[in-house]
Amino acid sequence: MRYISFILVLAAALTGSDFIPMTPIGAECIPVSLTVEGDRDLSDTAFEQIRDDIDFSGLLITSDEGYASAEIEVGSSPDGYQLRARVSSGGEPLMTRNYSGESLYSLCHAFADDLVFDLTGEEGIASTWVAYIRRTGDGYALAVKSLDPRTARTVMFDGDVITTPAWSPDGDKIVFTSYRSGNADLWSYSFSTSSAGKILSIPGLNSSPAWSPDGTTVALTLSRDGNSDIYLLDTETSRTTRLTLRESIETSPSFSPTGRQIVFTSDRIGYPQLYVMDSSGGTSMRVTSSHGYCDSPSWSPDGDRIAYTAMAGGDFHIFVMDADGSNIRQLTFDGTLNEDPVWGPTGRHIAFSSDMDGGRGIYMIELNGLTVRKLSGDGECYCPTWSPLGFK
Repeated sequence: MRYISFILVLAAALTGSDFIPMTPIGAECIPVSLTVEGDRDLSDTAFEQIRDDIDFSGLLITSDEGYASAEIEVGSSPDGYQLRARVSSGGEPLMTRNYSGESLYSLCHAFADDLVFDLTGEEGIASTWVAYIRRTGDGYALAVKSLDPRTARTVMFDGDVITTPAWSPDGDKIVFTSYRSGNADLWSYSFSTSSAGKILSIPGLNSSPAWSPDGTTVALTLSRDGNSDIYLLDTETSRTTRLTLRESIETSPSFSPTGRQIVFTSDRIGYPQLYVMDSSGGTSMRVTSSHGYCDSPSWSPDGDRIAYTAMAGGDFHIFVMDADGSNIRQLTFDGTLNEDPVWGPTGRHIAFSSDMDGGRGIYMIELNGLTVRKLSGDGECYCPTWSPLGFK
């Protein structure tokens, strides 16, 4: 979350009891019984990962008495791993698939996502990744983490501050802010070229980037005229277009899934609230009024909801509201610093940073059952951004 200049006395007056807790969606999950055979070490690893993927999907759940039965065989060879899956229901075959590759975890994720799709017709998120900033005593890393026990991969390390990463819709790029040159410049890391480069360096802030759904434009905060405002950056021409024209601080933009609107933070009434405007600029509408401090809005993939950070009872927590500002629900209650919410690509999960276990880390919550899992390992981790579906 990017702090706006003032912390407000008004915010401290609010308490967690002022807000209705988020309740589990409670949608009925399809029960699946799971058995895994093969080398003991491999089969134990595969069973645990597939079970975790199924139970965190929000659509399926493992059970001894399943509607569907998944029978898995795992093995290895000098070329990698193999996974053979047979799924049936009532003795009738539903799917038979063979998977091979260098990572057993990736094969487990691929099967879990196929199972989710075959049984529900909806996409799974097991094969997706989350990127975030990891701060250590040596500097700052842009880390990319799969949804399993594998160690996060550092794609860029810098002794200077890097922050606010945003994953592109095509999965190839992550744009972020780096202070390497002494200014808050906008950089882009490309997975296809395994390289990073500066793409915008206007004196002042070049921060809080957010991709348009079609990947042609990035909304961001610039302070080129001495004040923080929302601009659009054309990724092909590097041309910038100013959208907000106020003396107040405007920051933290997020596109609607249609690309026609942007939700952002503004302190134009004296304290930070969330506003929605057309992505071409113009008049904006305030959509929050129940908090003294709001920031870091994130629009859901279905367009119906907005997640954001707000102060409640002196602490920062994650909230979810309908896109028109109604039906506010508090999502987190543990810890004092819950922030940076970002939706998973299917809209069934939210990643965020939190100090609920003491240190600042990256967590994920599945909204059907409100199951919370910690994703990051050691170090201070924050500013998550979720990959699109299909990223490898």
